[in-house]
Amino acid sequence: MTTVVRPEARSWPVSLPDSLGIWPLLAALLVLFMLPAATIISNSVTEPENAGLSNFRSVLTDPTFAIFAINTVRTAVLVSIVCAVLGYVYAYVMYRSSPGLRAILIFCALLPLCTSLLVRSFAWTVILRDTGIVNWILINTGVIAQPVGMLRTSFAVTVGMAQILLPFSIFPAYVSMARFDGTLLRASRSLGAGPVRSFLEVFFPATRVGMIAGTVLVFVLSLGYFITPVLLGGPGDQPIAVLIDAQVTSLLDWGAAGAMSAIVTFFVLLFLAIGWRAVSRIFFA
Repeated sequence: MTTVVRPEARSWPVSLPDSLGIWPLLAALLVLFMLPAATIISNSVTEPENAGLSNFRSVLTDPTFAIFAINTVRTAVLVSIVCAVLGYVYAYVMYRSSPGLRAILIFCALLPLCTSLLVRSFAWTVILRDTGIVNWILINTGVIAQPVGMLRTSFAVTVGMAQILLPFSIFPAYVSMARFDGTLLRASRSLGAGPVRSFLEVFFPATRVGMIAGTVLVFVLSLGYFITPVLLGGPGDQPIAVLIDAQVTSLLDWGAAGAMSAIVTFFVLLFLAIGWRAVSRIFFA
């Protein structure tokens, strides 16, 4: 008697056991990121020997640390606000565009991510310097008579970091818009609401979670920036990362550097926890 094997009864070889799953990636993350970070933070209580919490007391009472911390938070807030507004507007244009134009806009948003962070930061130093293209245009159009000093200012840092971090605001906002039920807008219009009122009372409340998620991501990433503020900012714009770098490379004070790193890590995790609901609704819904 001939045995018929149905297609659904066949067993196909599997290249990797299902039990592996994501564990190799988690192991790589543990080795390449978590262990070095834990080592640096552990120096806060072990350097010098039996330091305990003395490094934290020194750091938290140091006015220099407070100044750099304020600089970092101020810059992060400014960059987050700029990215939230521009990212939401750009995402809305993508949402309302035709498929062809939307593909071009997505490509334009992703293109800067293909360029080195250092190269993009150096490019802004060329654009914003006294002989750069911005001052050249303003002078030749008669807007100003003398070059305006834009480099080494908070404006330059905000512009440079916003341009780099803008995609992290655009795509969460666009994802929330892509999930929006367009019939709600048509229903509001049929009930007598105008375009502006429909946007403010129907569309924006339903999609603002994407803007919030992007703002949280941008704010957290801004707290750890180093290269861009150093290249574009002045003495009053230097972030906490510069102070940590100085503790390690110049003063060889690993204990203070570890304490500062632990404090920054704590606040980064705190802000992530605060915004986790919005982030999870966008990326894990």
